[in-house]
Amino acid sequence: MFHRITKGLGALTIGAAMLTAAAAQAADGPYVVSGNEHILVGITLDEAKVRAVLPEGMEPTEGITGGLNIYTSNGGEGVAAYQRSYVWVDLANFDSITGNGGRYILWLSDSAHSAKMARAGYDTEVGASTLTKDGHRVIGTTALGGEQVMKITIELSDAGCGDAVGTQNYPSLPQGAEGLVVTQYSFAGKICGASPVSVDITAPADHPLSVYKPVSVVWAAFAKDLSFSGSPLMPVKMAGN
Repeated sequence: MFHRITKGLGALTIGAAMLTAAAAQAADGPYVVSGNEHILVGITLDEAKVRAVLPEGMEPTEGITGGLNIYTSNGGEGVAAYQRSYVWVDLANFDSITGNGGRYILWLSDSAHSAKMARAGYDTEVGASTLTKDGHRVIGTTALGGEQVMKITIELSDAGCGDAVGTQNYPSLPQGAEGLVVTQYSFAGKICGASPVSVDITAPADHPLSVYKPVSVVWAAFAKDLSFSGSPLMPVKMAGN
């Protein structure tokens, strides 16, 4: 009996150690979140400002396209609900296995995971984001230190929503890393047609949001009932591009 108990305690100890290790790894993925809603706005950016910060090995698309993303998430197993906003530039390389182009995050704010995103190599701040609906319009805001720095309004179209699935690669260069890594996101949800109404950026002139202020606003969309999985930071050769 004593042998069986001590053997069981040994298994519990090993199990606890495995759970501790898994919890530590979960801080940087893999993970799954659901119940997301996103305002997405396609933009063009200033080429010189983008190239000044792009890590070596990344090449922007012709026309220096990118976008703004404001979203809220219900979180998932081991991931608390959160809000995030970011500005990205489209990449001519790092296509995913489903053919979506790579994206590099130029700046982001996050309500709960800013330290994690900073470890991935992104310019990150703690911030709050909201999404509200007003008739056919959806309004997204981003605030830093309680001060609103961005407000986006889009108008939903009569085309409705359709199913969307795919995979997207987000390469980055973590501090101290010897080379680029990739976070791979696989997503599924509804994408609704929309048109941009306004993009108001009120951050100070030297803030990244103002530095990467859109040269032009090209398109808009609204995502709902969206779930995605995020991988750990992976070597580029594993990302399927």
